[in-house]
Amino acid sequence: MCNRVPFRVTPRGLLCFLVTALALTTFSSPASAAVLLLDSITRLTSTTQVDLTSGNTDWAYWAPTGTVATPADPTNRKLGGTLISNMTNVGGTGLRGSSTSSTVAKYNYTDGTNPTSATNASLAGLIFNSSLGSSADGKGLSLTLPGDPSTPSRANLYFGGFSATGNLTLTLNGATTILDSSQIFANNGPKQMAVYSVIYQPDSASDLLTIKYTASGITDVNSGHVGAQAVTVAPVPEPAAISLLTAAGLCLLTRRRRAQHR
Repeated sequence: MCNRVPFRVTPRGLLCFLVTALALTTFSSPASAAVLLLDSITRLTSTTQVDLTSGNTDWAYWAPTGTVATPADPTNRKLGGTLISNMTNVGGTGLRGSSTSSTVAKYNYTDGTNPTSATNASLAGLIFNSSLGSSADGKGLSLTLPGDPSTPSRANLYFGGFSATGNLTLTLNGATTILDSSQIFANNGPKQMAVYSVIYQPDSASDLLTIKYTASGITDVNSGHVGAQAVTVAPVPEPAAISLLTAAGLCLLTRRRRAQHR
């Protein structure tokens, strides 16, 4: 049975959680099914090696060392990559980074812009909201990703935090929303990380996946926060895509798009 949207994902149901939305246009033209799935969440460790190059259509990482202009360009990205948007702040006055700390993740790539390659690279902390600690509640960052209406894509979100709970909000086609608040980041250095693996397919090329990541449950009133470090986008292999869409067909929700002017 399908749940109504929006709704909240529990850790127990996370791996088999699937949401689809059948959106009709204002003029009742033929509809197509949008797919949104939070497929898995994996905690990273100090031995984790992240390969940004292999199989990815686009990738980007943020490793700023202080206050950054908003929207924030990636520090580095796949050469010629255009899918991953700049980062914007959710609340607060802007975004920032830290030059005094790092995360548990290590990165490898061979197709970057500048630098062009790296092996076992430890990046400087996270990009996060300028409001920290007791001011960080409900604040964070956001970005968008386009998708291919003809096939699902997989986005891996390398997000983390310090003395706070990460709240992930995913919205596709303006109607389908997934919420997750399962990841609690301790007061540890290096900063702890999780990779959220999201499968999505919009109704049309103009529809975007909107990703928001905000903080709650602050345990360090001076510096608690959550943030992002990297994002990758890859096509879902055809056999897996067929299986996914078959399962999605069992769980269609029909929605009529609101008129542009109500």
